[in-house]
Amino acid sequence: MRNRIILGILVVVLVLSGFAFAQEEVQLLEEAKTLLAEGKFAEAQVTLEAVRLSLWNKLPMRIEKVTFVEEEPQSFGVFRKRTSNLFAAGERILLYGEPKNYTILHEDNLYHIFFVADAKLYDGKGKLLASQEEFLSARYVTQSPVFEVFLNLSFGLTGLEAGDYVIEVLLRDKFSEKSAQFRMPFKVR
Repeated sequence: MRNRIILGILVVVLVLSGFAFAQEEVQLLEEAKTLLAEGKFAEAQVTLEAVRLSLWNKLPMRIEKVTFVEEEPQSFGVFRKRTSNLFAAGERILLYGEPKNYTILHEDNLYHIFFVADAKLYDGKGKLLASQEEFLSARYVTQSPVFEVFLNLSFGLTGLEAGDYVIEVLLRDKFSEKSAQFRMPFKVR
């Protein structure tokens, strides 16, 4: 019986804490609504950006638009998608991706972003062939929150025989427990 009471209290506390977290955004949205009604569009935009940052930091990390590309991307959203996942032996493999909801830490009037990436290579049967932890380390300190970061990943996979393979990338946020991963199957001819 005692365990049920403790569990019940824990559930209530968790529900109320989730409600309290959501209240912050609700209050900011109400403030933005009032500012819009008063014609204070610039102030409303600042408030809505605060909502975006708050939600961004609370949501699980993910990676969108992961694709093989023909050449190194020039900037966020500017890339030439490769039409095939077939590569010649020794050809360099280029990948593009857009991380979302990594932690943007606001400290001392600066915004900090810090994540690392681990990579693994598997053969077509799922056997691990190679791995490298923290092959990518990205740390930014900016004057404003940055929501448009892109991955520009290059893999020189020399010595692979013809066959099926999978590249797995795990992106880990260094300011939180967040992480996201993707797997990209490809063939070597």
